Amino acid sequence: RNLSDSVRSHNTQSSSKSKRSLIQHLYSESSAETLEQFLRIDSLKVDQPSEDFKNIIKILATESNCRSENKTSYKFDDVLKIFNSSITFTGDQRRDDFEHLFRGNRPDFTWVIEDNFYPWKVVSIIEKKKNITITPADISQMLEYLRLIVRVSPKRQYAVGCLTNYKRIIFGKASIINDKFTYERFRSINLVEDFWKFLRCNSIDLGHVKFSVPDFFKIESLLGGGTNSMVYQIAYNNNKYAMKISNKMSKKEFDIAQEMEAYIKEYKLSVEIIKMDIKEDFVLSQPVGKMIKNDDICKKEYIIQILNQLVIGQKVGRVHRDIRINNIILYDNSYAYLIDWDSSTSNGFKGEYEGAFITASTPVLRQYSSSKGKEVSAYYADDWMSIIYMILLSRCRKEDQVLLKSLASNSMAQDLIIDRQEILTNEAILPSQGNLEDYKQEVINRLIEIESERENLRDINVLHTRCMKIIEAMDKLGLIS
Repeated sequence: RNLSDSVRSHNTQSSSKSKRSLIQHLYSESSAETLEQFLRIDSLKVDQPSEDFKNIIKILATESNCRSENKTSYKFDDVLKIFNSSITFTGDQRRDDFEHLFRGNRPDFTWVIEDNFYPWKVVSIIEKKKNITITPADISQMLEYLRLIVRVSPKRQYAVGCLTNYKRIIFGKASIINDKFTYERFRSINLVEDFWKFLRCNSIDLGHVKFSVPDFFKIESLLGGGTNSMVYQIAYNNNKYAMKISNKMSKKEFDIAQEMEAYIKEYKLSVEIIKMDIKEDFVLSQPVGKMIKNDDICKKEYIIQILNQLVIGQKVGRVHRDIRINNIILYDNSYAYLIDWDSSTSNGFKGEYEGAFITASTPVLRQYSSSKGKEVSAYYADDWMSIIYMILLSRCRKEDQVLLKSLASNSMAQDLIIDRQEILTNEAILPSQGNLEDYKQEVINRLIEIESERENLRDINVLHTRCMKIIEAMDKLGLIS
């Protein structure tokens, strides 16, 4: 997807490259006096800048103001390949894995191993500017690219990149510690020398961590990406699996799936859930489905399947928190699976928010807005409301969905509450024969009632019953089939 509708912290996402970064990352000025100090290493074991390199930088500094952006980029690309063949121009890159990694944005240049955009193969990025002044927005964009690399690179703690207009050079670092990102910038006064060192250093000096997927896991395609992960379809032992790659490579989802399977077995239930297994220290899941489409999420058969899975997850004590259309997969056009319990927590938890944004309950969004995402509670009722919001929002006009995704991508929770309510109470959401007053009374008002009682609704069976009343009303109104 191109815009985020889920968050992991108050560190917000950047908008598309055409709009540039609207939200600025808060970064600190490094006290380092040298690039080595900024990288926290004793020395960079590289040779001295060649005369060719010095001359080329001088020429580019002179030409940058009179050449077109693309012409300068391609010339710069030719230059970089001379001194580091792993760096390639990506300002016009359209590959799916690249688009997912950078969420529709495009760094000017990307340092990749083996010309491959798997997250664990990406070393760094270089941003090139024509303007005389390098702005805070330019720096923020560079830092956002680095954050996006780290968030899905297994076991990686930081990434370093650079930004230059051939007259000045700024290095940036995005680091993750205990799931929190911090950002630094270092303004070098030795452009030629430090740029040369950057191009010629070892990838490990820039935070890259060696990681590999077993050769017998044949990666066949990219299935999609979450807020902090990318998911691939692989072939292993003549079977298809989904394999998630993320910074933490957590086994949390596997553990929750085991608890849910045990509950299903104990009570002899006929509910199906995603099967999880661990192979070669990787968590793999089956079956491999496709993300459900808006038309299918409105089918009662699939809705009931999702509700039944949610009941099991909550019966073992989990609040999912990330229920949205991206986390529902459809297998063989016959069964809808609720996936990605990685953001889940316990009922009554209060702390930093991880989870859905567009489909979050109104109380969650209010708390997110007032605490900047730091003190947000989680209750079973929130998940049930997210399912209702997910179904209703799938019926919105395309322009309304774009608006809500834009608000979500910039973590504008209060605006999202207002605009979502306006969209969902507009008659445009109803089929031609639908009655707006009946809809407001039987769907919207019931939803609001549950939200107002969320803290006290601890009986999952009661929640299921109340949610099903809303579903039945939606069925009667022609909102689902």
